[in-house]
Amino acid sequence: MARSRPIDWRSWLAALAIVLLLPALAHAHAALVASDPAAEAVLPTAPATLSLTFNEPVEPLALALIDAQGGSHAITDITRDGASLRFAPPAKLGAGGHVLSWRVISADGHPIGGSLTFWVGAPGSALPAIIVPDDPARRTAIWVTRVALQFALLIATGGAFFLAWMTASAATTGMVVTCAAASMIGLAALALSVGLQGLDVLDVPFARLASLAVWRAGMSGSFGAAALLAAVALALTLLSLRKRARLLSLGAVTAFGAALAVSGHAATAEPRALAASAVLIHGASLALWIGALLPLAASLRGEAAQRTLRRFSRAIPPAIAALLISGIVLSALQLGRVEALWGSDYGRVLLAKLVLVTVLLLIALWNRARLTPRLYAGAPEATSALRRTIAAELVLVVGILGLVGVWRFTPPPHDLSASKVVTNSAFVHIHGERAMAGVTLTPDRAGPVEFSIVLQTADEAPLAAQGLTVTLANPVAGIEPASAEARRQPDGAWQVRMSAPLPGNWTLTLGILISDFEKVSIEGPVVIR
Repeated sequence: MARSRPIDWRSWLAALAIVLLLPALAHAHAALVASDPAAEAVLPTAPATLSLTFNEPVEPLALALIDAQGGSHAITDITRDGASLRFAPPAKLGAGGHVLSWRVISADGHPIGGSLTFWVGAPGSALPAIIVPDDPARRTAIWVTRVALQFALLIATGGAFFLAWMTASAATTGMVVTCAAASMIGLAALALSVGLQGLDVLDVPFARLASLAVWRAGMSGSFGAAALLAAVALALTLLSLRKRARLLSLGAVTAFGAALAVSGHAATAEPRALAASAVLIHGASLALWIGALLPLAASLRGEAAQRTLRRFSRAIPPAIAALLISGIVLSALQLGRVEALWGSDYGRVLLAKLVLVTVLLLIALWNRARLTPRLYAGAPEATSALRRTIAAELVLVVGILGLVGVWRFTPPPHDLSASKVVTNSAFVHIHGERAMAGVTLTPDRAGPVEFSIVLQTADEAPLAAQGLTVTLANPVAGIEPASAEARRQPDGAWQVRMSAPLPGNWTLTLGILISDFEKVSIEGPVVIR
């Protein structure tokens, strides 16, 4: 009699798991399969209706049409027809280019988005100058939160550094509590800033603040990276306050500078490496100076006061020198030309900031040249006078941060001089762990752009791909990502024509299909002038 084989329970369990997971695996993200009009379509007359068809039913989150004049019109009257969304144009469509931006949520709860461009009349060489929608209340909330967050970061990180490196005596409970409180306020302001960023990206009202999609949008892109670094800076600050850990406090100041360096206008100016380095140095040196003011004022008593003041006096001049040099570098990169200092909104804000910074430096010079020697000499009124001037410095810092916060809504003119140079194309190199690409944009200006892409492996050998998907994204401007399939040319390069509706910093993502079972994705920034 043949012996019965033992039951392989592991195989049965694996098979059961596959059966149970099949419905979930089949329930993938939704995808756009058709649109009317199609992407890049040229229509003789304006369409009466528009539609988006997906591979499964979806729920619309935000749809908007940017007309040929640059006006953004929200689409709210939407008819659901199975997996299709149908709607009429929210405004009369004239001749020229129009951009339809959409964002929906699929049945699995994941939001997806995209955009497409179509033309009425004849294809033009330029698309509408998109007007990003603005909500005054949201703008004010973003500005106030930004000022509060940066002031809290300066006080917390710089204060912890001062307590760890410069205080000659044991830190008092009051100074530690002040830095800890600033850290907690900073964390609260940071969380709120992420939500407000999400509202701004999606252009939705305050009532949507609790939406998960809003917070996902807020943490996307470079802003999300900056928020994470700011959280690291505040966490390191709280840890360093426990034992006055010097390395932790130094890490907190560095993380604060890095948070400023990965996002914002200054961090994206060209050359990127110089601009980001200058922002990091500018932010870190500002924290060393401004963050030291409150604990310095609190330590101006007792026998150790003079030793603490001497340490601060020796350490702060290099920080101020680094602050001024990096500020000059950033101003030169952002302005592009001297005339922009008074001929642009960005330049005028910079002028006002320079006035306040000059007053701040004069107060610091007065403290160093007049009040500090009097305190060393034991003059009874020197301590109170120094505290008053420190308070004035802090008030000026709040004013400076308020002016800097306006820059979020004021694009820098650093590309004005570059725009005078006639260029027909630009080259971008995108590098990943398994693949890289040389991308030529022709022209490198807003409107229809021809992308020519040469794919290579990581060791610079030609990469033979089966397919290539090109995606352009700029969510900060209210335009969802647009994707298109590139075509292989006889010379081995890939080409695709897409529309970049507005100038600025875009993210270019290449989805490289290496085989039927393997796809590699690489991405990098591109500048559209």
